[in-house]
Amino acid sequence: MKKTVILLLSLHSCLSILAQQDLGIINGNYSGIQGTFLNPSSIADSKLKWDINGLSLDVLFDNNFLFIPKGTVPVLGFKSIIKGIKKEDKFYTLFDQANPNKKYNLTLSNEILGPSFHMQIKDQDIGFTFASRSFVNINDFTGHLAQNAFDYLRNQGLWNTALQDNSTRFNGMSWLEYGFHYARVIYKQGNRELKGGITFKYLQGVAAAYVKNTNLNYTVGDTTHLIFANSNLDYGRTDYDSYRKISNYGDLNHGHGFGGDIGFTYVLLRDATDPAPVHKKWFNWLDPGKSDYVYKLGLSILDIGSINFNRMSATYHLQAANADFTDWHKVNFTNNIQVDQTLSAVFYGDSTKSLAGDHFRMGLPAAISVQADWNFYDNFFANATIIKGFGHGDRQGVVQPDVYSITPRYETKWLEVSLPVSLIYYGNWRARLGFAVRAGYFFFGGDALGGLLGLRNMEGADFYAGVHFFVGR
Repeated sequence: MKKTVILLLSLHSCLSILAQQDLGIINGNYSGIQGTFLNPSSIADSKLKWDINGLSLDVLFDNNFLFIPKGTVPVLGFKSIIKGIKKEDKFYTLFDQANPNKKYNLTLSNEILGPSFHMQIKDQDIGFTFASRSFVNINDFTGHLAQNAFDYLRNQGLWNTALQDNSTRFNGMSWLEYGFHYARVIYKQGNRELKGGITFKYLQGVAAAYVKNTNLNYTVGDTTHLIFANSNLDYGRTDYDSYRKISNYGDLNHGHGFGGDIGFTYVLLRDATDPAPVHKKWFNWLDPGKSDYVYKLGLSILDIGSINFNRMSATYHLQAANADFTDWHKVNFTNNIQVDQTLSAVFYGDSTKSLAGDHFRMGLPAAISVQADWNFYDNFFANATIIKGFGHGDRQGVVQPDVYSITPRYETKWLEVSLPVSLIYYGNWRARLGFAVRAGYFFFGGDALGGLLGLRNMEGADFYAGVHFFVGR
């Protein structure tokens, strides 16, 4: 498990992502092109005539199995955490020896938003985004399986005990995303308007893996025998060894796909007596930092689509009534092909029989989102956002965690401060308190900073930061 954590966190940090999680910033009137990740219609008739995103990132990690003890790393000690991952001396587990079948969950996502832009052309808005995104979900994994992996099967307290896991499911994917955005006001009468937006995405698959249909009955006898009885599972993966030979941009490509978002926003403008265009010109001229609406309500469907991993990819099926992995402690794997062939030999006595296919499809983290933003006094706002992720049934695919949030914020053109309060659900409920600041073109914050600030054991983290340049309408 420690090596798995290192692989996931390293892959996550290097290949990176941007999720719909940066609640302290993404709902603001100056979020610009970033707002399209939550609702594509957000850029229509917004406060910004154009904006250019330089670089921004978002990292989310949460689980209820691994943790870093409070006080082990300094406040915002990212360097210390990375060193701890490499040396395998920072993470501990919440494994309950008295309840080895207890189930746990983990979610991991990140996004780097690279050079991107949005601009107004007459009465419509267009934009382009380039992002590197990653998601990992490990759901309903049993404590004994995770602890055995964490201890490299050397936990003698779990030896010579018949153990069973029929619930673990793993889905992980990293991809590059090229998004084309279009939005406009589709209806306006008096002080009411309805905005619509759509995003089309071309997706380039970088890496992916899954495990499903898990039914493992196993016993760790000692350092020489790992015995399986009436066991089976299905898994698939891209060839991670290919990353050692990257010589050009095309070497990152393991598949292609398409995706899309669609969203609408209903807006009640502030002055019900003046025509909206006249009112808005007067209001923004008087104070461009002021809001010109009382409230707005948004509805969006996000990340509909999938990626077909068909280059240097494979799927496998393992099944056996009885199998004995002898002298497992002596095996030294140097590439994933050796792993596949060894497992196949253990289960079938044939190193190639487990191979089932040369491609697989992974679904995007599809979700439906509802947003409500109320300008209740002067430059003060209250926002409520719900993000509800969709599962993929028996198919492979990553899942967006459910998020329920309320975010009060103070907002002007050059300063914005918010305090997101949220609940996240990914198979496990977690209450979170965050903080975010935008000073001009720069922003930073997080929706779950308790662990990073050393206020409690770190079982997760949510952090975002970036810079984008904009010009008001």
